[in-house]
Amino acid sequence: MNMCVGVVAGGPLLVAAAAAKKEEEGHGHGRRRALKMVDRELSNANFKSALSLLKQLQRHPPPAGLSGFAAATQVPRRVSSVELLHLSVTQTSTLHSLFDAILYSINTSLQSSSSPLHEQQQETCVTGDEHNDLYLQDDVIQHKQVAHHEAGHFLVGYLLGVLPKHYKFSCMEDKIADANVKFLGFEFLTELDDVVLSNKHLHEVKRGNRAKKRKLSNTVVSKFACVIVGGLVAEHLAFGYSKGHHGDVEKLDRVLKWLQFTEGEANNLTRWAVLNTLTILHRHTKARSTLAEAMLDGRSIGYCIDVIETNLNHQNI
Repeated sequence: MNMCVGVVAGGPLLVAAAAAKKEEEGHGHGRRRALKMVDRELSNANFKSALSLLKQLQRHPPPAGLSGFAAATQVPRRVSSVELLHLSVTQTSTLHSLFDAILYSINTSLQSSSSPLHEQQQETCVTGDEHNDLYLQDDVIQHKQVAHHEAGHFLVGYLLGVLPKHYKFSCMEDKIADANVKFLGFEFLTELDDVVLSNKHLHEVKRGNRAKKRKLSNTVVSKFACVIVGGLVAEHLAFGYSKGHHGDVEKLDRVLKWLQFTEGEANNLTRWAVLNTLTILHRHTKARSTLAEAMLDGRSIGYCIDVIETNLNHQNI
């Protein structure tokens, strides 16, 4: 008798579960269709329309909508160390060592970029692109590491509400020679690139006037700092070190000098950006790794966004 009751009761439950799964899959297809529209707008350079579509998807609960765009939980600006996050002993130990290693990489890169030898090497290869030209010089760099680096930029930008509008991997003899992600809202970099191109000493960017500093909100500068360090943070998380961070570190340094940040202000912002980005990417290991694979396969921006949404840690974005 009990067995019969179980079968009878189980029938409707199984049907309901199947119906729920089908409905969820239907919502997922709806999101993918909407993201294909985002791709079309991006391909036609209708960036504001693409952003508007994403914001519309934000209004719908998952799986039909987007739960990750501009939804990252961030570290308060007053927090400057891992210990102040009040995490578990294991998490604190892990993040503390990574935090120190990343800051060391940044400081080493800044010291190197200010040397006369570095300036001489770089004078003939200035470019406006946000790529990491050290990949050209490293003939053993693995595609996977470059992909994780760019996925770090992409994922941090997306979770902070900055729309990636284009990315690329350029290969030379089966090695990635150039890789970058470009974002909507960071157009000020074009103006900065003009300053760099007209300046003889690349590491001595002429400081901008106060009007430029007022033109960019603190929110934009903070997001930019997090996105620009996202690549090297992702590499440290995945591989324990970074090879492609030098161009990013130098660009962040140039931006902050151009905006008249004092050395202390720049150090404080960089330290916070690293901590904030590290905690964000540490929470989303699966999303980061699957995104790297999608980008390496050359998938569209919309497809990459769907990959992120599918693999996010939705309990703690």
